[in-house]
Amino acid sequence: ERTTLSEGPNRTLLIHGPVEFKRGWRRQKRHLFLFSDLLLVSNSKYRKTFKIKDKIPLNTMWMTDCDDTNAKRSLVLGWPTVNFTATFSSSEQKEQWRSSLRRYINLAKEKDHPKSIPLKIFAEDIENCACPISLTVTNSDTTNDIIDKSLPMLGITVSKGSKSDYQLWVSSGKKEAPFPLIGHEHPYGIKMSHLQATALLPHRLRGSISSSTLQEPFLLEQPFPEMGGPFVLKPRRPLRSQEHKNAGQRTGEKKWPMVNWAFRRNPSTCQDNVCRALPSPEPGKLFGVSLKDVCPGDDLPTPLRDMLFFLNQKGPLTEGIFRISASVRACGALKQKLNSGEKVNWEDEPVLVVASVLKDFFRNIQESVFSSGLYYQWLTVIDEGNEEEKITGIQRLLDQLPKANVVLLRYLFGALHNIEQHSASNQMTAYNLSVCIAPSILWSSTSCSPGLENELTKKISLVQFVIKNCLNIFGKDI
Repeated sequence: ERTTLSEGPNRTLLIHGPVEFKRGWRRQKRHLFLFSDLLLVSNSKYRKTFKIKDKIPLNTMWMTDCDDTNAKRSLVLGWPTVNFTATFSSSEQKEQWRSSLRRYINLAKEKDHPKSIPLKIFAEDIENCACPISLTVTNSDTTNDIIDKSLPMLGITVSKGSKSDYQLWVSSGKKEAPFPLIGHEHPYGIKMSHLQATALLPHRLRGSISSSTLQEPFLLEQPFPEMGGPFVLKPRRPLRSQEHKNAGQRTGEKKWPMVNWAFRRNPSTCQDNVCRALPSPEPGKLFGVSLKDVCPGDDLPTPLRDMLFFLNQKGPLTEGIFRISASVRACGALKQKLNSGEKVNWEDEPVLVVASVLKDFFRNIQESVFSSGLYYQWLTVIDEGNEEEKITGIQRLLDQLPKANVVLLRYLFGALHNIEQHSASNQMTAYNLSVCIAPSILWSSTSCSPGLENELTKKISLVQFVIKNCLNIFGKDI
């Protein structure tokens, strides 16, 4: 489809040129056209004809510097939650684009009406913060600014370095899983674009937002799907006390159902294809503790095996597995059953609920399943040489992990690999799975900026590589 975009009294072409967009391992050649009111992104396949890929109003954009190996020639561009690393042909070209973008983005934002809106923030896994808060945000406030404003309102004393302990997440819709923001986005633009893109804004008002149509009561009362609000403030490391509150409620020993396990390590220890796993630790100790406590004898507890076995069977047949969000109430009910030692009839559990609870389990592992102490080594191993050298480097790091961690990773990636093999029907490629899983299984306990674009990109690239090369890394008997 060809689109003609001409200059006019209110639109002037300022600058244009080639650029490379990078996200994860994906690199795309693009051509940018900066007008006085929007950025036009097209392909660069044809010399005389450009196929338009995106039209981005400048008032929805944000920009920040890049810290990767091409930092002298690169910028991070976003609108309003999508972001790419844009690499230009020279440092001079980059500076020209940065100067022009900054100027005209600011000019575009000056024309916004209203310039500030009320925003509702929900708190999750934060002690004594059961109710959402409402605050006023401007069209230039970043995600990091919102976190700074929210913490005192939640009664959290902000000390040096503590701001980086929290992260703002957003849910863009009922069928979309919440995802973390990296800090540079503008929540004003996220909410306004959501209102414009959905039926929450009457059809006659879309594209014509003004202070008269978007008053504070209207903005505050709009329900966002599933979570009750799109913005959720969470600690980067979940509070252990949240997971311990049900400890000791039920102390009777439970017998967990035995399941066939398709990718166990030592077939000789099974009789009649039934693997006898060790019983679960005492109730209340499955979530939010170290794997050493969860896995006595370095073997997985049966409920954890049950979840992985269930997802290995049902996941390949479930579209959007790990991506589509599940009912918060159903997830909480399943999690309570697991923590209390109650028997779970897995066939009655929705696949998306089990997937969400499994991700929650990984997010609550102390020091992460990949080990926070090896965080930066994991990020750099993906940059090593060719495929064989990457595999060797990953295996070398796996050898430094406790055995329980390796066993769990082996089961997890066995299931992910199986799901990826059916991506034609479930729409979950290795890349899509890695986007959904990576933030839950690898983080640093000391990093001041674990959500930065460069680190997130490397985490996604690492998990994607392990999924695709699962058999070579963990062994074909997986």
